[in-house]
Amino acid sequence: MTPNLRDEVDEDVEDVNKFNKSPEKPLRPTLAAIPLRPVVLFLAATVFTAILVELLSEYMKISKMVNTTNGTDSRQPTYAIYSHSPVEDHLVHVVNVLHKFGYKRVELDQGGWDLLWAHDYPFYRMPSLKNLGPNQLVNHFPGCGFLTNKVDLCTTRLPFLPRAFRLPSQRDEFLEYASENPYALFVQKHNEHRHIKVRAPNEIALNSNDSFVQEFIQKPFLVDGHKFDIGVYVVITSVNPLRVYIYTGDVLFRYCPVKYYPFDAEDLDKYVVGDNYLPTWEVPSLRKYYNSYGGSMRGSFEAYVRDQSMDPSKIWPQVESIIRSTILAKEQDIVRTLRSYKSHNFFDLLRFDLFIDENLKVYLMEANMSPNLSSAHFKPNSLLYEQVLYSVYNLLGILPVSESGVSRNIPSEMVTADKNLVTGLNQCESYNCDKSCNRDECDLCLLCMSGTEYEWLRRAHEEHLHRVDMKRIFPQPILDPKTFNIDDETRNMTKRNAWITRWFYNKCEYDRTWCT
Repeated sequence: MTPNLRDEVDEDVEDVNKFNKSPEKPLRPTLAAIPLRPVVLFLAATVFTAILVELLSEYMKISKMVNTTNGTDSRQPTYAIYSHSPVEDHLVHVVNVLHKFGYKRVELDQGGWDLLWAHDYPFYRMPSLKNLGPNQLVNHFPGCGFLTNKVDLCTTRLPFLPRAFRLPSQRDEFLEYASENPYALFVQKHNEHRHIKVRAPNEIALNSNDSFVQEFIQKPFLVDGHKFDIGVYVVITSVNPLRVYIYTGDVLFRYCPVKYYPFDAEDLDKYVVGDNYLPTWEVPSLRKYYNSYGGSMRGSFEAYVRDQSMDPSKIWPQVESIIRSTILAKEQDIVRTLRSYKSHNFFDLLRFDLFIDENLKVYLMEANMSPNLSSAHFKPNSLLYEQVLYSVYNLLGILPVSESGVSRNIPSEMVTADKNLVTGLNQCESYNCDKSCNRDECDLCLLCMSGTEYEWLRRAHEEHLHRVDMKRIFPQPILDPKTFNIDDETRNMTKRNAWITRWFYNKCEYDRTWCT
């Protein structure tokens, strides 16, 4: 009888089950007994998971590089406006350039803005500015009023400021000075800079509060008989350590509409520059240089000075020195104000107004906290204002974004890496700065820098790369590295200003493009 195969299989399975359940004789499966398909699936899943993890890691790195560049991310950057004025005509060019850069406006109380552009001083009404986010930036420094308050600035004893006296506290000093200079004339000014008029000493209101009296320079340099002032745009990107730049693309020249001589103190249009000033393109001797030959306001003026057999190049070193010295004189006041602020993500765009006497000596008039950037009176000025803003934004790392809102910036480490900040390698080695940072000679060695110091240099490096038409005036340009004495230059500086000045000096020694 043929055996039943199914019964035999069932018996065999039952025997195996019994064998598996027996503790004395455990089953030891062979390789051939393990099903092949589960093994293959397990190995494939393992390999796939490993590849996925690796790809995800690389993706995160690339995503971070693309989306986090120079403190920006892939979202559309935003700005807010702070102004007491109900109209914003004076901010048209500020807004226009930001929109061209791809920035979107948000309401001030909405928060989360990247840039706050404050036309008025914002720090009294916005205590939240003491705790800025890492990517937020404000266009004024707390304490900038020490520079822009007319009474405080003009009564500071600086050699390029016409002698001034605060009233009524310096009344006696003023009367003594007037007695010693009987031919001197004076102007009395208030902080609002209104109702200026030349007066004799006996016409001054000596008991007026919040005002000052300042000597009037009676022999100005004239262009076709017109007195004028010049406005130089200045950007402070950092204090303690200090970094200051001036815009070199052009200078704002404003001419009095009435000729200076014969002088008449009652006719303010002879010596006070107002909103109805005479622009460069309407001054007869400048018109040909500006209109016909395409010169700038500064270039047209310099051509006129040369026509008078004088050298205009002596003017601009004075201008730079005046601006540099004025800011240094007030820096520590601003530093003290900053102590209550968690982060120092601030900058300032100022306009220094100056005038020139008949011997081309330059004097400082004032510094404006929020310079007029409106071309409402003079449309041709719109190009100047937007070029100034373009340079300012680039200097600060406010760079254009694409229409989609994605930053076009490249990763920050591709712009500034350790090797871009390292200087003085031989000195670091000579003083064994890799073993100890206790010597002053090690202060600029990368191993001895704090994270904050590293960030100062990173920003300084990127400002240098993105200057456009901005020129650094502090730390001071090094015109001749062979004769420049770094020890003399830094002797009377604060420690941080001396530190950043030495870094620029080291960079200049290695690469001459860093000298100026």
